[in-house]
Amino acid sequence: MTLADHLRPPGTADPTAAAYKDWLHLNLFDHGTGRTGLINLSLHGAPTAASSLAVGAALVEDPDTGWVGNVIVRSRADSAVRETSIALDDAALALEPTSGRLLASVRRAVDGLVVTAAARPTAQPFAAELPHPFGSGWIGWRVVPRLEVSGTAGVLGTAVDLAGWVAYHDHNWGRWHWGDDIGWEWGAFAAADGTTFVLACTTNRAHTRSGPPLLVADVAGTRRNFSGPRLRLQWSGPCQSPRRRLPGALAALHTDRMAARVPQRLVIEADDGVDRIELHFTARSTAQLILTDPSRPGVSFLHELAGTFTADCHVRRTHTEVDGLAMVERLE
Repeated sequence: MTLADHLRPPGTADPTAAAYKDWLHLNLFDHGTGRTGLINLSLHGAPTAASSLAVGAALVEDPDTGWVGNVIVRSRADSAVRETSIALDDAALALEPTSGRLLASVRRAVDGLVVTAAARPTAQPFAAELPHPFGSGWIGWRVVPRLEVSGTAGVLGTAVDLAGWVAYHDHNWGRWHWGDDIGWEWGAFAAADGTTFVLACTTNRAHTRSGPPLLVADVAGTRRNFSGPRLRLQWSGPCQSPRRRLPGALAALHTDRMAARVPQRLVIEADDGVDRIELHFTARSTAQLILTDPSRPGVSFLHELAGTFTADCHVRRTHTEVDGLAMVERLE
């Protein structure tokens, strides 16, 4: 299993450095309670620019209490960035090169969320590291579709043992500007039995045009990739507005997005004439993360849809039906 990974900063002579982005992403799933979570640490802008930002997002969606946590925005100068880690004063993610573990820390008791966790890969990673056109620049991607979690959390003052939780991790990097004519449709789907699905598709901002979609499925010990015309995505309502909009200061500046409507359901149909998968996702609640570009005017809106899914799979002459938890994103 190839585990080593690292951040991808621009060189000192890179003329595209102002568009630099680097994004470490961890999703958490607890099949016992139905909770889903995300911890993201990201860098935006040329590393040496005074306007460069480091952003941390730490959220848990609980079926009973809704979204807990917040988004933290700091200047790059006020963060600690190493070859394999991004740390703010109260949130951090670090890649452990020798083991492939991802170490996560969140200290936001004021927002009802504290986490100390380690996630160990249990599935083979995959990557699309060659630059893929995205807006005014490009994007690269590396994925670990399933990890096992250990550690503890505090959610609204209640202690939580993370043993038995599972995780998804990816790392995105590249050159683009928030506010470009860009979007994406992405999802991580985790079943209790170890089955996982990862969906990725880049789009324009209005989601009326898209690149070839990709579905990577790990079913019954077999990995299958479906892409292009072998894969169909169908979004439908009833549409819902975001329950949380973060960070609060930016949300107040964009009141026109308060009633932004996102689809509640997604059906994924993958069929290559040999194997077939039909997956149904239903969002329970949506949070909106507002992303501003540090080097020029521009705003993008990332919708996090927490929910559940069912999947009917015919892979390698084996029929499997699974269900589980998922986090799906729509970027506009």
